[in-house]
Amino acid sequence: MFVVQLMFFGLLFQVTSSGSGGHSVWMLSNCVSGKTQFPECTVVGMLDDIQLGYYDSESDQLMRVGPDGKKTVPQVTGLAQTLAQTLVNVMRDSFPNMRKRLSLFRNHFNLTSGGIHVQQRMAGCEVLENGEPVHIMYRDSSNGVDTNSLMYNMTHYTYAGIDRVDLQSENMKQLPFQMMFSNFYLPFCVQLLKYLLDSEKHLVMRRVSPRVRFLTKQVLGGAQVTCMATDFYPRHINLTLLRDGRPVDQEELTGGSVLPNGNGLYQVRKTLMVGDKELKNKHSFTCTASHLSLDNRLEVSWTAQFSRSHRISIISAPLGLVGASFLLMLLLWYRKRHRERSEGVGMETTESSQERLTTNEGTD
Repeated sequence: MFVVQLMFFGLLFQVTSSGSGGHSVWMLSNCVSGKTQFPECTVVGMLDDIQLGYYDSESDQLMRVGPDGKKTVPQVTGLAQTLAQTLVNVMRDSFPNMRKRLSLFRNHFNLTSGGIHVQQRMAGCEVLENGEPVHIMYRDSSNGVDTNSLMYNMTHYTYAGIDRVDLQSENMKQLPFQMMFSNFYLPFCVQLLKYLLDSEKHLVMRRVSPRVRFLTKQVLGGAQVTCMATDFYPRHINLTLLRDGRPVDQEELTGGSVLPNGNGLYQVRKTLMVGDKELKNKHSFTCTASHLSLDNRLEVSWTAQFSRSHRISIISAPLGLVGASFLLMLLLWYRKRHRERSEGVGMETTESSQERLTTNEGTD
């Protein structure tokens, strides 16, 4: 289940990183069949990529999620109260539909023998910086498999359901759906989004500049060179690694995905394997970053270095244990020899003393 949730959040990041220069609000819903420790249906509310709200079918309460992850029941009045109550009604109405879709999916694939099954839905809308609506959409997934999707803007409406599930009856309802999205869902979603943008602008409108640096790690046969940008917001960034002033081919790089830092900010890194031969050529590497918080690009440079000691230290590393074992055996052997010599000297001393004592007694 956790893997499926990660896939869904990955899809959300793909949508919010479309580069439209706008903002979006999303409801990520999960309904589970089978015995789990979770409520049957839960919803996570996102403004752009920031979690703001939480709702589940057991508590039946819309809760605010703070930056520290703690949930509280907000005390709201006026427009905020109206929007919150309407949102709760929308979420309540979506749960029966999600249960039905999961049941259709399970019956179609003969998954009725038990186990845990998950129906997920990502629903939301996006507006441009000037407030003009772009689209409203939802996308359904059953056990991690896309089942149907809907997208609507003021001039275009599309609905797609996979052939593996019988959704013909749903396709027949496209006209009522279109009217519902045109007259209710899109206006409500845009109104909610504009309200959240105004009340939470200290979060979504902030600009935090990245810290850019090189990380190097010695490995057998060369070194790993990593271009890294961390602690920036928003998540959109252009990170480039150059060799002697030319961009390194993407096929040579690993990484590149923007990941959350756990503090509300983001990080990204791109890693290149540089062999010993290339290190000897002493290429110049540059890490550049372009971000909304920067007036100019950030650049950090690093020149490849090669030394024989670097190579020897890597090659000899697997022999370290053997060397340590040899030294230990040598030490034990030395101590044993020293002890034997000490015991031999002691015995010789005792025998000499006894001989002197015998001689003295004979003399007497």
